[in-house]
Amino acid sequence: MVVRHHVEGYANFLKFMENFKSNETVYVLYSGKKLPNGKSWCSDCVEAEPFLESGFKAAPDVAHIVEVEVGDRAFWKDWNCPFRTNSTTKLKVLPTLSKWNTQKRLEGDQCSKVDLIEMLLTDEDD
Repeated sequence: MVVRHHVEGYANFLKFMENFKSNETVYVLYSGKKLPNGKSWCSDCVEAEPFLESGFKAAPDVAHIVEVEVGDRAFWKDWNCPFRTNSTTKLKVLPTLSKWNTQKRLEGDQCSKVDLIEMLLTDEDD
C-alpha cells in the first residue's frame, strides 16, 4: 500500500525525514505552498498535479510518498532558500519528484509526463 505523508516547510521536512524510519521505498514530491483554494501558488505544480496523481498509481505497493510544501513564492524565489542550498535536496525547480537517497529525480515539466513518472516509480535499484 502506498502511504502518503504531508509536510510543510524546511524545518518540518528535515525533522520528519530525520525521524522517518522505513524499509520501503520513499519518494519526495516538492511543490509550492498551497493557497486557501487548495491549489499551489506554483502554476507548474498545479499543471503537473493530475499527471503526478496518475503516475502515482504505478508506485510499488510498499512505498511512501512524502509531499513537501517548500513555502510561499517569496521564500522559494530567494536563491538562498534552504531547499535550493541543502546538499541533499538541491532543488532547482518546482515541482520536483525524487527517489529519496538516490540521484533519481524528475524536475519541472518532466513531472507532467506520466511515462517518466511511472518509470521513476517502478525503476529497480541495481
